[in-house]
Amino acid sequence: MNIFLWLSLGFFLLFLFTCKNRTQNSKRAFLGALVVFIYMILGAFYLVSDYFTGEGINDAVIFHLLYGLDGSGFGDYYIIIAFGVGLFIGSLIFSIVYYRLMKNVLFETPKKVQGFVSLMLLLSAFALHPSVHFLSQSLLKTMGIENTLSLEYPFLDYYQEPSLTPIEDEHLNLVYIFAESLEETYFDESLFPSLMTQLRAIREQSTLFSEIQQAQGTSWTIAGMTSVLCGIPLVTPSTGEHSPQGNSMSKMSTFYSGAVCMSDMLHKEGYKLIYRSGSSLEFAGVDKLYKTHKFSDIKGINELKPRLKNRGYQTPWGLYDDSLFEFSMSDFKKLSKSKQKFAMFISTMDTHHPYGHVSKSCKAQRYKEGDNSMLNAAMCSDELIARFIEQIQKSPYGKNTIIVVGSDHLAMHNMAIDDLIKGKRRNQFMIIDPRQKEGKKVEKVGTTLDIGATLLPFLGYDATLGLGRNLLKEPPSLAESFSNFDALLSAWSKEISRFWEFPKIEHDLVLDGTKKQLKIGSTFYKFPILFRLNETLEVNPFFEVKIKFFETTKLFGYLHDFSDDDSFIWVDKCSRIATLERMQTTPSSSAYCYAFGKLGGELRTGILKDSKSLSLDELHQMILLPFDAEVAKARRENIMKLHTK
Repeated sequence: MNIFLWLSLGFFLLFLFTCKNRTQNSKRAFLGALVVFIYMILGAFYLVSDYFTGEGINDAVIFHLLYGLDGSGFGDYYIIIAFGVGLFIGSLIFSIVYYRLMKNVLFETPKKVQGFVSLMLLLSAFALHPSVHFLSQSLLKTMGIENTLSLEYPFLDYYQEPSLTPIEDEHLNLVYIFAESLEETYFDESLFPSLMTQLRAIREQSTLFSEIQQAQGTSWTIAGMTSVLCGIPLVTPSTGEHSPQGNSMSKMSTFYSGAVCMSDMLHKEGYKLIYRSGSSLEFAGVDKLYKTHKFSDIKGINELKPRLKNRGYQTPWGLYDDSLFEFSMSDFKKLSKSKQKFAMFISTMDTHHPYGHVSKSCKAQRYKEGDNSMLNAAMCSDELIARFIEQIQKSPYGKNTIIVVGSDHLAMHNMAIDDLIKGKRRNQFMIIDPRQKEGKKVEKVGTTLDIGATLLPFLGYDATLGLGRNLLKEPPSLAESFSNFDALLSAWSKEISRFWEFPKIEHDLVLDGTKKQLKIGSTFYKFPILFRLNETLEVNPFFEVKIKFFETTKLFGYLHDFSDDDSFIWVDKCSRIATLERMQTTPSSSAYCYAFGKLGGELRTGILKDSKSLSLDELHQMILLPFDAEVAKARRENIMKLHTK
């Protein structure tokens, strides 16, 4: 556990011990109970996050909270979910007990010194809490405060515009296996003797990269995939200057639409792009990543399930890997027969934390005594991936196919983590080229950001790709050049967030009440939606935060914090829009309405029966409207009433 959490907890316990020396009344006791509750919830949030990530709260946690958790394997997490609920209830009960004990603590002579000491202990507890540290750093990014590193090392000096140059006449097909969490450490014989036996023989004939470190913004599945495809880390738009400021991204129809990725370039070269996964495509926006970047054939659990002989043969996450590889091999043969160049990307799931899942077709389903389910799953994956590779190599099309096996990220907290952390944590990355006569081991330091630039030459192209560098060439990778590479990536987050490319309104805006969406540029936005507009009609979208079965933030909460002079367009349930302006008619409770204008200025509202068009002239006029602080204050008071409903 994080040492700062222990120190924070120590100061907090000392605070609880000394606060009894402070003069209290009901109001002060209630405030103290609220602070105690907040502290305990922060601790609970950290512990639950640490269970998933193994490193407390990180970008992966924030991303999934913002994007949503639809499609995740909740069946694997019932214990930690129950634990989290228990922590919440326990925190609430403890806070109530604190209030009842403290509300009548009185002294004839207030002990000011003890009170000051108690307050300092509490502030120290919060200051040292790792949750507070992470959230404060995120807030600084959101506010756009410049990092000195980004000034010293400008992003554009190191970002290479993606380009592809043919260097050979022959361009082979590609099969890329994203092996879920199957990191290089599992091949360490001193830690896991005889665990990965079948892939080891294949590795000896491959180009093996043994020093692929994990960089900031690449430590979870969708982020690892993004780094490989695009050569940039995944930065949520909540950390950039054009951000939706900490709200859900799940209603966005595109993913890093401003980035040019490896697949975009291969598509231009005539490659057909295919993606296969055993999990839900909706999870974390995987479908949007691949659709945005030119994949034309994308299938996950819902699309592949009809091909199962036994529909019940599934894990909480989706398909077992033996089913996934069976379907993928069938598709590989069909694609190869078509004689069109293709690149197929496959994402496995059996080694997903925390427990792993063992496919029935594995011959060796138990590692040693078989009491570690994750190691059993790793052994099974070793067999399944090796078998799939051998099937491709023995097929008539093997000589025309490059195969890559790489972990999407390092393993998170799982049943084998105590042994994994004893080793040298590195991502797995090997390239199997049928033209290669003998194996080669590359010990050059890199990250998953470098994989795309390193792989493309095997397909017959010289390439530049974002922050990636070809690890087979002389110039060092950025991870090798900078000892503080993660800090540098964090400093570049504002520049990287611009690849989300929030659009500018350049045509009349049509609000489609039938489809419950609107389109700006190439991006669709589902209702409800809130836009803040600047003077050039660039939009900053806000969405409602949804975490599985409940919502935590409504759009009117964001609108309440807008400036009096901020121009906005808001589409939401009519009952909410009506708080801003009296509606001429009473719409149904399920109807959508719109409002555009300023909190402190003129507002136009209406019901979306079919569709409503807002012309560019109207929008430009709205921006020029004067504003009145008193009008804005009155509207904010009405908005606040929604919070109490």
